[in-house]
Amino acid sequence: MTDIPLNIKQAIVNHAKEVWPEEACGFVVNGNIIKCHNSHPLPLSNFAISANDYANAETTGKIEAVYHSHPDGLDGFSVCDVEACKQINIPWILFHNKTNNFFYANPCGDAPYEGRQWVYGIHDCYAILRDFYIREFNIKLDDFTRGEELEWESDEWRMFERNYAKQGFIEIDKPSQKGDFLLMQLGAPSPNHVGVLTGDGWSFYHHLSGRRSERSVYGGYWAKITTKILRHKDLL
Repeated sequence: MTDIPLNIKQAIVNHAKEVWPEEACGFVVNGNIIKCHNSHPLPLSNFAISANDYANAETTGKIEAVYHSHPDGLDGFSVCDVEACKQINIPWILFHNKTNNFFYANPCGDAPYEGRQWVYGIHDCYAILRDFYIREFNIKLDDFTRGEELEWESDEWRMFERNYAKQGFIEIDKPSQKGDFLLMQLGAPSPNHVGVLTGDGWSFYHHLSGRRSERSVYGGYWAKITTKILRHKDLL
């Protein structure tokens, strides 16, 4: 799922309005929501779902997503939200009361390559690379903790440069086969964007900040900002 069904959105909006100014929370099960009590001691800015509510939801059917609301403040998933979502490995839905925006994050690795909503740490350019490698080649790449949005604009941020060799990638002269890793520098002090060749001509998957993930044609501008072309040692 890349888009949240309308009936789920409306039900979450209604729940968020019912409990405002506290955060609403619950589950999506069998295409419907199950409301839960927010048991966090600071419910105006956090949420917690009890183990009993979790167990009761599981008896109803498969939990398709966890949802919660932000009554105010950050219009998007927080760093803590991202880490918790990845830890329980279940999709999350977020609704923001003030902006009426919805956000969807699927940490399970099975989101489609195209059309993902940007969620830094779950749906970003490195996540597409990781998902592509495990699904297409059964090669598992390590994940790395992300911080706040725009951290890649710092002179100290070197996530890709510091880790690509440890993940088994070596530099090559030019891209030519499925899975080739395109390391790019996009308006930042160091390489901060990656793409992966799809194996269908010169197209590659990538995910720009604040946009939906997409397939683009490599060359021109993208070739100009490419700093390294890498290939995994198992694909040589």
